Amino acid sequence: MQATRAHRGLSTARAALHVTWLLARAPDGVRADEVAATLGKSVSTAYNLLASLCDEGVAERHAGGVYKLSPAFRETVAEESDRHDLSGVVDDLLARTHKRAYLAVLRDNQLRVVLERGLQGMPKLPGMNPEIADNAHALALGKVVLALGPRDAVDRYARTGLKRFTAHTITEPGALHEELTRVRLNGVATEREEFERDFCCLAAPVLDHDRRFLGAVGISMSRRAFDHEREQLEETLRDVVGFQRSAEIRADLDHGPHAHVTALQGRRFQRRRP
Repeated sequence: MQATRAHRGLSTARAALHVTWLLARAPDGVRADEVAATLGKSVSTAYNLLASLCDEGVAERHAGGVYKLSPAFRETVAEESDRHDLSGVVDDLLARTHKRAYLAVLRDNQLRVVLERGLQGMPKLPGMNPEIADNAHALALGKVVLALGPRDAVDRYARTGLKRFTAHTITEPGALHEELTRVRLNGVATEREEFERDFCCLAAPVLDHDRRFLGAVGISMSRRAFDHEREQLEETLRDVVGFQRSAEIRADLDHGPHAHVTALQGRRFQRRRP
């Protein structure tokens, strides 16, 4: 009897997993009768499975009896995938630079730090919210994304005001454009006490073979380390992400910043820093 219950439980778990994959592959949603036909089970069983997924926050029921993956679950899966796919880059940065390393990705027009690697004693900004919003111009990770956007998107970002966080924060749109040009040409964004005193960062974009943006990786350090090690750290960062200077410059001069990240820019960033 106990073995029978265990077998049924495993069968139900497999069916729920199958339905989750079905929902993941159907962004427009599926109905219970479609689930039943796919699984070879009754419609009532399909309803029970879908109801269980809704109870657990995995799925949501929409008008017309259509079920879809919940945005929260889809976002969680996407972030975990990003961590897995690019975690090796972050680990490599930590090992080669001996600096705290970060990975930031874009989801729904929001830049968010999703992975951090470091050892005890390495500089870390206390209270830093993982969502990079209207502080993007003061953070190296944020500058990477702004540098990949077209000029009018950066102008929209700057029009509501470039907030000053320290005496070193860039607050003039013209100066920001000059800074972003240097990022595109050098392949590395820098931040020297622009967001917090004695906190500095270097960051660079990670692109795929078609030059699509995958994420931004960076390292943080004290001002002393930044001033003494910057040149070597920049070279290591470029090496880790595979930056090719001539190809980057030629593409920017021929075509301007890349269209595939145009929608990532603008003032839809929302900063939530306590």
